[in-house]
Parts: sequence; C-alpha cells; structure tokens
Amino acid sequence: MALFVFFLILFAAFAWFISWGMVAILFYPKKSIHFIGIHWQAPILNYFNKLDWGTILPKEQLPHQLEQLMPVIEEKLDHFFRNRLAEKLPMISMFIGDKTIQQLKEVFLEELRTMFPELIHSFGSNIQKEWMKNLDHVYMSFLQEKLLEATAPLRIIAVLMGLLWGAISYGIYCIF
Repeated sequence: MALFVFFLILFAAFAWFISWGMVAILFYPKKSIHFIGIHWQAPILNYFNKLDWGTILPKEQLPHQLEQLMPVIEEKLDHFFRNRLAEKLPMISMFIGDKTIQQLKEVFLEELRTMFPELIHSFGSNIQKEWMKNLDHVYMSFLQEKLLEATAPLRIIAVLMGLLWGAISYGIYCIF
C-alpha cells in the first residue's frame, strides 16, 4: 500500500512540476545563456525583442489616420491663431486677419502631413525602448502571475493525470 501511495505522489508531483515548468520556462532565463553554440533566453523576452512595433500602425495607414484627425487639428489651430496667439502676442494679433490665419493653418497642416509619419515612427520607437526597459521589472512578474493563474486548471488536470499514471504504473509494476 505504501508503494502505491509513493507511485501516486511521485507521478502527481512529477506531472505538476512539468506543467508548472512549461509555464515558468517562458519567463526564464532573463539573461541570455550561451552553451556550446546554443543561445537560450526566455521566449517571452525573445518575442518582445523581435516584435516590430511598426506592425501596430503600418506606415501605409498613417496618412489615413492623420486625415481622420485633421478636423480636430484644424479646429485646435484655428483656436490657437484666433485666441491663444492674441493672448500671448497681442501686437501680432492686430496684424493677422482671417486670410492670414487660413494661410498659416494651411502651411501648418501641410507641414504636419509630412512630419506625422516620422513623428509616429519616433514615438513608437521610444515607446518600444521604454517598454523593453520596463518589461523585466514591471511587466514580467505581472505576466507570469497572470499566466500561472490562467493555467492553474491545467496544472490541476496534470496532477490528476499524474495520479492516473501513478496508478497505472503501480499496476504494471505489480504485474511484472
């Protein structure tokens, strides 16, 4: 009977450690390991290092996205030229009429159309660098906790399967 319990516990523990290890191996090792020409780093870190943030908003879609923002930008520029500029530089506002404001808005919007893709690309690169810098310290523990929480039912199933394998192994051991 003791041997039967030993088989059950051994196989259940083995199944639980394997299922836990399969999740944990996604996050370890954090620093790259080189051994006999083999390079190993946590698959999650590898994935995020290779992630191209340009795929989130491809350059082909940037002009379309900007066009959707143009009414808001134009409204903000109009408010700036008519109100804020007069508050900040009252002398200039005396010389600027509707025609000049319209020309200034057109020049600013044209310049914005040429700058927007570059600004978004630079913004995305900066976000990627910042995110990668914080990945290990902030996000990895959160991701690991959530993934372990989400896979808890699978680990329970693994323990149950381990108990079943233990019982079958004990049966095979007794037969031979």
